[in-house]
Amino acid sequence: MSHTAVIIEEGQLNSDGSIDHILSLANSLGHETSVALFSSDNAKLSDKLTRLDCSQIYVIKNDTSYGSPLSDEVIISSLEWFCKEKSVDLVLMNKTSWSLNIAPRVAFRIKASYAHDCIDIKRQGAEISCIRPVYGGNALAHISLAKNTSKVATIRVRSVQTPQKRSDTPIPITELEPEIKDEDLRVKIIKTVTQIPEGPDLGKAEIVIAGGRGLGGPEPFEKLKELAKILDGAVGASRAACDAGWIDHNFQIGLTGKTVTPNMYLSFGISGASQHMAGCSGSRNIVSINSDKNANIFKDSKYGVIGDWNLVLPAFIAAVRELVDEN
Repeated sequence: MSHTAVIIEEGQLNSDGSIDHILSLANSLGHETSVALFSSDNAKLSDKLTRLDCSQIYVIKNDTSYGSPLSDEVIISSLEWFCKEKSVDLVLMNKTSWSLNIAPRVAFRIKASYAHDCIDIKRQGAEISCIRPVYGGNALAHISLAKNTSKVATIRVRSVQTPQKRSDTPIPITELEPEIKDEDLRVKIIKTVTQIPEGPDLGKAEIVIAGGRGLGGPEPFEKLKELAKILDGAVGASRAACDAGWIDHNFQIGLTGKTVTPNMYLSFGISGASQHMAGCSGSRNIVSINSDKNANIFKDSKYGVIGDWNLVLPAFIAAVRELVDEN
């Protein structure tokens, strides 16, 4: 029977359903599905692992001398060993900054076909077909992966309600100590400095307030942050605003940035180029404020305001603050 392995980062165990989504896709293929993750402490994982809908869980443990966190080379070497040791036919990873660096290199190591940024996977007989958006999300491409080779794919993150497990049988958890190639021990991470963003994580926020080139400079983003704080939302930006240096690229939304699927996407001064809409078109409600009545973003918006953000934003903040104070 074919073997599908879902590779996850330890931090993803705290996510809001993105693992359940990728596991649901894996299980729909009718293969044996396992989960593999990197961890140094099983005690912290036990409660989080029991709800996963899979047949086997592998905890990959690396020698502490390799450093913490592990370098990319050690992770890639570990996954190469794992895929060959467990005869994995299909490797799935959620599309994150981590997997975008790891997945294609693992595919090269195991001589596998590779598909990036997929939104769905279908099984057609012995073939696997990956569906991914192209042309800025204006079309969908169906990519058939060769049936006689291993396959690696990254899946666009999507949060879903946690499904019920198909069985109450305890999932076997197996610890593995991979064999690392000597040539992959060239790098050791000494220290990692993490910038902790204010408010909710952009990729998981229920409300996103985004600004674009139309804001004209970095100062308006302070107003967006003020609104985000009131609504318990996250701030985002178009690539044009990030390229101009008005806000860090960590806030970029779009084809070359982050993909967001909030309940409400509130945009100020964003024209709505296809590359940007590829990162936010999955939002449940898009509300747009733009002075250009012909702005492309209005085509995808549930509500739109044609006007100068200098007039709309302060009034909007005042109205929202009043409603929040009343409640």
